[in-house]
Amino acid sequence: MVASNLSVQNEAKRLERRVRSEALARDVLLARQPIVGMLQDDAERLLSEMLPVRSSANVLAESSWSASSVRHCLHVAEGEGYWDFYRPSMGLILSVTDATYRDDTWVNVEGSGYFKLRILVSGTLRARSWEVIARAPEALLYVSPGASREGYYIASGERTRMIVLHCRPQLLTHVLGLDPQDIPVPLSSLLSPDRGSTRRRMTPSPELLQVTRRIMESRHSLSTALRDRYLQNLSMQLLLQVLGILERGTLVRSAPSVSSRDAHRIQEARDYLAKHYVNPPSIVELARWIGLNCTKLKESFRQIVGFTIYEYILRLRMERATEMLVTGDYDIAQVAYAVGYEYPANFTAAFKRHFGLLPRDWRRRQLSTEEPIQ
Repeated sequence: MVASNLSVQNEAKRLERRVRSEALARDVLLARQPIVGMLQDDAERLLSEMLPVRSSANVLAESSWSASSVRHCLHVAEGEGYWDFYRPSMGLILSVTDATYRDDTWVNVEGSGYFKLRILVSGTLRARSWEVIARAPEALLYVSPGASREGYYIASGERTRMIVLHCRPQLLTHVLGLDPQDIPVPLSSLLSPDRGSTRRRMTPSPELLQVTRRIMESRHSLSTALRDRYLQNLSMQLLLQVLGILERGTLVRSAPSVSSRDAHRIQEARDYLAKHYVNPPSIVELARWIGLNCTKLKESFRQIVGFTIYEYILRLRMERATEMLVTGDYDIAQVAYAVGYEYPANFTAAFKRHFGLLPRDWRRRQLSTEEPIQ
């Protein structure tokens, strides 16, 4: 048993050295102190000290950027992986997380006058009550007009991959140049510091997830000189897409209301499907399980999640399929069976309708742009 424990510790140390050596070999600065869980003001101050800022005569001074990142490596006792932090623009910090924690870990989120958009590619986030607040693939918007103290648990043993846009209100007014009346709810509450904080779960569109993956893969596909502008552009794409989603939501006033009790049931249904999308229940079975009739289930699910039940299951299957395809370790048939298709031909047809490419062509394109990690 002692030998086994030593072997695990040695392997963990080896992985940590690899993460650190990769950081040193590239344009990554290792954080002098833990950044995850810092006050928003303190994190911004530390990053401004560590990251060189470059400006250009062709862009506004407020939009200066830095492609270098500050890396927060997990300690061996915590798990393995890292958080990378960038500063694509004034009022904006971008973080990229790829980490597996050994224990359920609480992450503090404290500060005032900011909003955060988390896009979770894999993993689960929970509240203090242990309620699921985000389960991949899902986005979580948190808006804090005044001072607030919140946070979330990262589930242990799950690979957590996500990107987070840490935004100040001036990103909307100064960088994007929006008039206050054009800022959609709930972001408009940032202009009223006495308002309470809000949290909103969203199902990201395929376009949103595609941009997220591009951000996560940019370190291995682009040089530093290109990546600074690339990350700035992609961050703004994400923000603008979310603004569009929020704007469309505020304009749909004729949609039927859903009671808080039924909304909770729909969230339970969504979480259940997220776990059982390979062999999902029928609508009749799902309706019976959560205590709603089939019509109410279908209508409320589409209203709250933004997709039909079939569309949501398809998105989950396609997301898992892309994760398997990009490794290069599975053939098309294996991927098809793993995500719930009885016949590979049906999977191939569904994949092409969803992404516009056959699975083999999609994988070839992805692998041809990735740079192997030495």
